[in-house]
Amino acid sequence: MGRAWVSDASFSFSRHTIDSIDALKNPVDGANAEIVQLGSGQISGNLSRATIGDVSFSKGSFSLPIRASGVLSETRLTVGVILECSGCLRARQGTGHRGDFLIHPPGFDHHCVFTSGASFAGLCIDTIDMAAIFNREGRLADPSFWTRPIQCRPHDHRAAAELERRLRLVFAHLASQKSLPVSTGDFLKMSVVEAFAAPVIDASVASQSSSTASAIKIVSEVENYVDGRSFRLVHISELCGHLKISRRTLHRCFDDALGIGPGTFLRQKRLCSVHSMLRRLDPRTANVTQVATDFGFLELGRFAKQYRQLFGEYPNETLRK
Repeated sequence: MGRAWVSDASFSFSRHTIDSIDALKNPVDGANAEIVQLGSGQISGNLSRATIGDVSFSKGSFSLPIRASGVLSETRLTVGVILECSGCLRARQGTGHRGDFLIHPPGFDHHCVFTSGASFAGLCIDTIDMAAIFNREGRLADPSFWTRPIQCRPHDHRAAAELERRLRLVFAHLASQKSLPVSTGDFLKMSVVEAFAAPVIDASVASQSSSTASAIKIVSEVENYVDGRSFRLVHISELCGHLKISRRTLHRCFDDALGIGPGTFLRQKRLCSVHSMLRRLDPRTANVTQVATDFGFLELGRFAKQYRQLFGEYPNETLRK
């Protein structure tokens, strides 16, 4: 993975080349998302992250469909923006498209399925600070407004493009600095925050689909059940019995939330866990067979084929990287 890094007491900046789903687990400094690769092939992209004072922001891209989930921040507000996406985004807040802004309150367990590769931007900021920016904007000045998940589309269709342009300029400036005067840091920080915040003022809020929300809830319950069994293989009939739903309902929920069936998704999630583990292990001492069986893959020939179909390489190739 390529990386450039510069930091001091007031700011930090890093640039990464994405060659694995692991690089997307921290879309904004401090975040820890779970990523499941849904599309086949070797993922690629880039990610730039910066922090000025107590505000973090980022811009990135990835080439394949993914599912991102988990809590982005336990204590701060996260604003995500879809800069480019040839497909769509399935989220708890609704279906998203290019130019949409998604607001994730502190502690919110987000669920985002990108049906294609995409580029995005993110901001992590204290809820009180965000509300203060809107001190003359009615409900937006109330911190409680920012404690619920919201998806909105700015009336100005150029908002996402302007945000991307602003981030590009700020990142270029930070990359060239060894230190940052306080006044310059404050100006750059407010420039970025305004680019994320201002479009929300006149944006139309999307209505949440109750069926999608229910489907995502079922998917989460399935994942929690399976995760609690230490990667033991779980049959569909066992899941239906635990959730007290029919097979048809289970499949419909996964199709609505993820676009694929439960068996396929759970297998790809385990394959992603193997992929991440192999990238962390020492190739001189690690054993692919042991890792595969630890994650419930008992037919090793079939496992290797499925792994290559998803990641475009065999597991021993991942281990040697």
